[in-house]
Amino acid sequence: MKRAVLYSVVLFSFTTLLIQCVATQQDVEYTNVKVRKMDTKVDDINKEIEDLKKQTVQSVQARQAETGDRLDYQQSEILRLQGQIEENNFLMQQIQEENKELKKLLLTRLDSSEQDRSEEINRLNERLALADEQLQKAMERIAYAEDEIMAIKEARSHEASQRAMEAAQRAREAERKARMTDQEVKTEPRQITPDSYKIDVSSQNITAPSVDEKEAQDVEPPAAVKTAAPPPPQPAQPPSPPSPPPPTVANSYEQGMNLFKQKKYRDAYNSFAEYLGKNPSGSKAVDARYYAAESLYEDKDYELAILEFQKVIIEHSKHELAPKALYRQGLSFEKIGDPETARIVYNKLVDTYPKSAEVASAKTRLESLKR
Repeated sequence: MKRAVLYSVVLFSFTTLLIQCVATQQDVEYTNVKVRKMDTKVDDINKEIEDLKKQTVQSVQARQAETGDRLDYQQSEILRLQGQIEENNFLMQQIQEENKELKKLLLTRLDSSEQDRSEEINRLNERLALADEQLQKAMERIAYAEDEIMAIKEARSHEASQRAMEAAQRAREAERKARMTDQEVKTEPRQITPDSYKIDVSSQNITAPSVDEKEAQDVEPPAAVKTAAPPPPQPAQPPSPPSPPPPTVANSYEQGMNLFKQKKYRDAYNSFAEYLGKNPSGSKAVDARYYAAESLYEDKDYELAILEFQKVIIEHSKHELAPKALYRQGLSFEKIGDPETARIVYNKLVDTYPKSAEVASAKTRLESLKR
C-alpha cells in the first residue's frame, strides 16, 4: 500500500517534469537514482515495519501467554483455596460434632463423678461412724479395764492390810500364850538363861528383842527341878551382821529391768509399779511406765498392757517411747481380736509420728490386716 503511494508520487513528479519539458537525460538518470534510493528506503521501512509487526505480535503473544499462565495459576490457586475452604468446612463440622459428643461425655462423667463422690462420701461417713463406734467401744473397754485395775489395786491393798492385821493378831496371840506359860510354871523353879540381845550398828545401842523374837525362842519349862549348880556364864556372842537396808527407788527400777531380762514379767511389772508409786515424776518414770506395759504384754495380759501403753501415749506424747507404745498397743488390740481398733492405732502412729522407726512395721501390719 505504501509502495503504491510512493509510485504515484514519483509518477506525478515525472508527469510534472514532462509537462514542463525541461527534463534532460541527466535529470532522468538522476531521477532514477533517487527513485532507486527511495525504493531502497521504502524496502527498509517495510522491513522495519514487518520486524515491528513481528516483534509486536511476539511480545503480545508472550504477554498473552504469560497472562494466560497467570490466569491458570490464579485459577489453580482459587481452586486450591476453594478445596481448603471446603476441607476446613468439613473439619469444622467434624469438630462441632466431636464437641457435641465431648459435651455429652463430660456431662455424663460429671453426673457419674458426682454420684461416685457422693457414694464415696457416704462410704467415708459410714467408715467414720464405724471408727467412732469402735473407738467408743475401745474407750469403754479401757474405762472398764481401769475400773478393774482400781478394783485389783483396792483388793491388793485390802489384802495387804488384812495380812498386817493377821500378823498383828498372831503376835498378840503369841504374847498371850507366852504370858500364860509363865503363869503356869511360876510355882516351879525354872532355869534362868540370859535373854538374847541384838546390836543396832547404826546407833551402837543394845535393844531388847521384839515380841516375834521372843516367840521364836519358845521357852519351855523344864521337866524336873534341877538342883545342880547354875552353868558357867557363856562368852558373849559376836554381834550379828546388820540387816540390809530396804531397796531404794532406783533399785526398784534396776530390779525390774533385771527381772524383765530374766523373763519374770509379772515380778518385773510389780517392781516397775513400786518405782512409779514412790517416784512418779522421776528420771526413769517414762521408761518404767513403758516397760511395765511391756511386762504385761509379754505376760499375755493384753488388756492391762493396752491401758499402760495408753498412759505413755497420753502423758508422754513427745517422748521417743510414745511411737513404740502406739505400735505395741496396736499389737495388743490384735491379740485380743480387735483388728479394727488396731488399724486405727496404726494409722494414728503413721500420721502422728511419720519419721519414727516404727512406721514401716505399722504399714506392714496395715497391709496384712487388709488381706
